[in-house]
Amino acid sequence: MKFMTKLATLLVAIALPVTALVHAPADAAMSADAKRAKIVSTALNLKGKVNYVSWQNRQEKKAPYATDCSGFTALVYKLANVGVTLVNRDDDDQAKVGTKVGYGNFKKGDLLFFWNSGSKNHSDVGHVGIYIGDGKMIHNASPSKDVIVSSINSSYYKERFIVGRRVIK
Repeated sequence: MKFMTKLATLLVAIALPVTALVHAPADAAMSADAKRAKIVSTALNLKGKVNYVSWQNRQEKKAPYATDCSGFTALVYKLANVGVTLVNRDDDDQAKVGTKVGYGNFKKGDLLFFWNSGSKNHSDVGHVGIYIGDGKMIHNASPSKDVIVSSINSSYYKERFIVGRRVIK
């Protein structure tokens, strides 16, 4: 019996540091590039696990997740745990955070904002995605497409681009 107690104590002592690492907050020493890479991998890993729904019907507590485009970006940043929490899950609010980035100067993890094709106001944010590199973004596009990767250089997105925002410094 004493052997089992000592073995259990030893196993707990060994397991504690591993558990602490798994649940530790974002590493402040993590480089910006490492944070950006983690955002991209987290977003790509959510393909097939997120369904597009209107903002009134969002459910982002457990997979399968149900959200809109700005809920998706907030969810990615939350799950990546890189020390950045996006304000709210509203694309208009998200378009005001971080540092403004001009077209063509994007880094992985930057948020890209667009106006919707049905909007008459071309400065009104209607969609957001996350830049993943190589001229592409990942975004929760629509009820028929869910999370997809798209070229930001397509005429559709290029002409609807409003602003990029860098939230990882």
